[in-house]
Amino acid sequence: MHVSWQQLRSVTLAQAIEHGDGEHTLVSQTEWDEATRQAVAAARGRGVSRVGVADVVLERAADVVARAAGRDATVAALQRPGARARWLARGLPLVALLLGLVLDRIANAHRVDLLSPPLLAVLGWNLAIYALLLWHAWHRPAGEHGTLAALQHWVLRRQVRGGRRGLAARIAADFYARWSALALERFTQQAACVLHLSAAAWAAGIALSLLLRGLVVSYRFGWESTFLDATQVHAIVGLLFAPLTGLFGLAPFSLPEIAATQNFAGEGAAGSRWVWMYVGLLALVVVLPRLLLAAWAGWRQAQLARQCTLDTQGSDFDSLRQALPADLLLGLLCATPAQQQTLATLLALHADQGTLASVHGDSLRFIEPTATPVDAVIAWGDGPVPEPPPTWMHAPRLALGGTEFGPSWVQDDVLFERLAALLPRQQAALARLQQAWQAGNETRFAQSTQALAAHLRACAALVQAGQDAAHYTRLLQELDSTLARLHGYGAPPAQAPRQLPAPTPVTPTRTGDGAALAMGTSAGAAAGAAAGAKVGAMIDLGTGGMTLGVGTALGALLGGTTAWALRSLQKKGEKKDTTDELLRHMTEAACTRYLVLSHLGRLPTRQADDLGARWHAEVTGTVAAHWPQLTAALQADPAPADPLLPLLQAQLRGILQRSWAPRSLE
Repeated sequence: MHVSWQQLRSVTLAQAIEHGDGEHTLVSQTEWDEATRQAVAAARGRGVSRVGVADVVLERAADVVARAAGRDATVAALQRPGARARWLARGLPLVALLLGLVLDRIANAHRVDLLSPPLLAVLGWNLAIYALLLWHAWHRPAGEHGTLAALQHWVLRRQVRGGRRGLAARIAADFYARWSALALERFTQQAACVLHLSAAAWAAGIALSLLLRGLVVSYRFGWESTFLDATQVHAIVGLLFAPLTGLFGLAPFSLPEIAATQNFAGEGAAGSRWVWMYVGLLALVVVLPRLLLAAWAGWRQAQLARQCTLDTQGSDFDSLRQALPADLLLGLLCATPAQQQTLATLLALHADQGTLASVHGDSLRFIEPTATPVDAVIAWGDGPVPEPPPTWMHAPRLALGGTEFGPSWVQDDVLFERLAALLPRQQAALARLQQAWQAGNETRFAQSTQALAAHLRACAALVQAGQDAAHYTRLLQELDSTLARLHGYGAPPAQAPRQLPAPTPVTPTRTGDGAALAMGTSAGAAAGAAAGAKVGAMIDLGTGGMTLGVGTALGALLGGTTAWALRSLQKKGEKKDTTDELLRHMTEAACTRYLVLSHLGRLPTRQADDLGARWHAEVTGTVAAHWPQLTAALQADPAPADPLLPLLQAQLRGILQRSWAPRSLE
């Protein structure tokens, strides 16, 4: 991914903040998530269908760095290239020029030495540097930046003022480590540019020093040596000034001129020739080559700044990759048509037009066999499933038993947990989708228990007022209608109530400690069950003839309970104990109806029949065990927080969890 130099710096600083601020004290996790969501929204606004790291990393980093820079001066200083580094790059050549002017001692104040050791040292040093640069260009060792890396780190540390402590120190240290690796090549070119300019400025300072002193001093020029004679000096001078004489056609120094200046005998106007030869030699051998090298290094530096790349596939962006929304497409192979219908029912509850979406923008769709490639294949069921199409053959495959997912909403987590193990790179997205799926389940559960609580309070008022059975029939119709609507089945069809056989009234049987029997609250309920069985699988009982389709046994149990309640309401002048028993029967019936309706369409008839009997028994025992608390909650004021709700939720959730425990499925 190609980015600008400043964008690369912002992304690196955002990574340092993320790594150094592990507790999210500077930028909270909520703000990180918000920055990600805004970047994703911007990418989708640009028409990006499947958002990747490269689509959001720049906007997200800029947002996070802006937030952090507004709260911490160190981060604000790291956000932009340091002014100190810029002044250092500009000031070093100027300092070198001044030093060349002030500290030059190639000649003393009154003479120019043809064999000046300082001049020869300057020329020799620069020639050695040129040779070294040529050797490095030809045989450049890979990764040999040890000295420059140390220099770069020192320069980076100078960009932030003051002593850093705590979080700021961790962020700065992490940024230095990351930025040094990314910017080392560019820093190498920048340092080379500054050093070449400084060398050129030093030589220019020396030349200016010679020229300026010549304005007020009459130079004596010549040479002196203990071991060299005029011939040898002439050869050395000829070689020394060969670049000038060869390129510009200047007259070389003759042997008589060299001999005449021994022991600095030369003077007068001829000294200016020697000074200009020195100046020209410095310009030709040092100043001009160094300026060209500086220009090359500056051009390379600019090229590197324009050619910045960011590896968005690396591990540095794993956390961002996990935070991005995923668009998952799952192929489904069902063992039975009933499971396809079950999935359709579930998707109608959780998905919008067949697509489950999270608040972060993740989406999940199930499709039947088609030529469209999928992220994974789910083989769902206990029997053989159809063969997958060729485009699905290489997708990871998950085998999911019929009882592992689908029969109850308390099991829905299993699907996402197994998918997360199958698709490890999508774990975060699947966790968010799981949260969205279960949030819908929890919302329906809360709404269902609110409907149950309202129904039970209405039943309590009905019993206290001594109203007739028709009122209870309407309450049951309203409850059934609400529960069916919440769980995606619509309102039950309205039909004329049927006349039920009157159950035989029997006094409720109790155990010695006053608790209800585990399998029922009274023999009257059992007698009513026989009457309920006569209407088959339909829980009529004055509720509009609603067909639940969950089996004869369950219809009998609910029929018995409800018929007993209806019979009791028809009796006038019953004892208070019977009134309390009546309200408890109504509670048992309401809770059992929730369990039935919330699983309608998820279970095959036989399994629903068996579970229905178990649910009714568990509801009976649970209500009996908690009846004092339920009675107190029914008598309490429902505002502002209804105490009946947590009781109902705890009891129903416990029944469901026990129903779908692993041993229950064996």
